[in-house]
Amino acid sequence: MTMERLRAKVSCQTTHAIWDRARRGWTYGPAPVMNPTERRRIRSATDLLAGILSAVAAVGFITNDAVRRAMTVAATKDLRRAGFPFRSGRLCLDFVATVAKRGMGDRELLTGPAALRTWLHVAELPAARGSVTEADLRRVRELREAIHTLTRRHVDGLTPDPAAIEIINAAALSAAPPALLGSDAHTLLPPADAPLEGILAMLARDTIDLFGGPLQHRIRACIGHDCSLFFVDRSRPGNRRWCTMAACGEKASSATYRKRHPANRKA
Repeated sequence: MTMERLRAKVSCQTTHAIWDRARRGWTYGPAPVMNPTERRRIRSATDLLAGILSAVAAVGFITNDAVRRAMTVAATKDLRRAGFPFRSGRLCLDFVATVAKRGMGDRELLTGPAALRTWLHVAELPAARGSVTEADLRRVRELREAIHTLTRRHVDGLTPDPAAIEIINAAALSAAPPALLGSDAHTLLPPADAPLEGILAMLARDTIDLFGGPLQHRIRACIGHDCSLFFVDRSRPGNRRWCTMAACGEKASSATYRKRHPANRKA
């Protein structure tokens, strides 16, 4: 396979992966139209691929494994923001993902008020008005763990936990900040800031909308051996197994390939 054909093939697949993320949307509601920022991200991913493949080609060979790794790096680059994963396809599940590696040595990502402010920013939520205290952070984590418990039991086919539902419903009762209409009369603008109670209400209501809506049967747990993410399966047949092909599916494919082909082969 020539370098030109290889780059064209990988660029096409990477562009499709990022387009798919843009089509689904970062949070909830109607899928956004791709804007110039998204186009720049696609170009950046393609440029990154070209550099990686050129470096690999410089040593005289390109393996299928190298191509898979290059595709994974480029396609997942835009699925993490400030170190937080955004692969669930739903705001409330991305919120749950602020604990990484659940059941495998849980790693807390909301380590303090500053980390919470960062997550709110990259999740495109309003900033928390005023100072965020450790007590506030405990309330945030309490809601997050209630959503996790609800999701885990749902995926496992277990009876919902009444205590988790009570916490989510209580958070949803607070007034959530409304979206504002942009000057073009088409764009929805989130408020710049809001009380923490209002932000938690947004997260709780998104949870209620997901579990009480038509997508409740599409909530999945990623089968990646080192992944603990939940996601919404929006595939047409409803048989997605990984949070994303780029993040976990390609890892599984690469592992299977290496098992079947111990020796590196030239593409």
